[in-house]
Amino acid sequence: MFQTMINGSIAVLTRPSVATFEEHEQNNLGWATIYVAIGAVLAGIFGAIAFAVQRPFIEQELGQFEEEFGMQLDVAAAQPTITGAIFSNLFGTLLGFFIFLGIVYLLGRAFGGTGNFGELAFDISLFWTPLLVLRALLGILAFGPILSAILGFVSLAIGIYNIYLTYLGIQSGMNLPGNKALYVILILVGIVILLGICVAVIFGAAIAALMSQMQ
Repeated sequence: MFQTMINGSIAVLTRPSVATFEEHEQNNLGWATIYVAIGAVLAGIFGAIAFAVQRPFIEQELGQFEEEFGMQLDVAAAQPTITGAIFSNLFGTLLGFFIFLGIVYLLGRAFGGTGNFGELAFDISLFWTPLLVLRALLGILAFGPILSAILGFVSLAIGIYNIYLTYLGIQSGMNLPGNKALYVILILVGIVILLGICVAVIFGAAIAALMSQMQ
């Protein structure tokens, strides 16, 4: 089954279409979960490696921050262990995956979709997992501001491609026409933007409070 999912991933990534998703679609929530979990473990390992590789650059940036604001920051204390990175990424990824699936499934049903939750999960996992691992691998290569900026654009392109594949996967997994699948995508994007604004406001308030204490 694992080889079957890998073949499905290669197919939907290289030949993205609703027909390709339909060709490789299965109603198998269990294997979709296992596939995403494997990807999360690999991403956690790569994330810990990326932190270790980039630690000198992080220390340099934090050193400049300490000089400017007079704060002491312990980089070593922030470095994740391989085990910690694996488990935190595993549970965080699975939680995010199922929350995302739940929202998509409910929205798809609201627009008249008839697909099964297992079919939707299987379709989404086929591209979610390899793109998750790819992004973690790119994190290892982010040396310095120039390369980080280039990889940032690559990551943005991956994110846009992820949205497109989600659009196709929703059509296949929920048996929805393209226009209704687009409505689901637009609502999802709206939710993400709203959450991003909330996080930015909270983060900005925390920074403002920190700055006021330092004055």
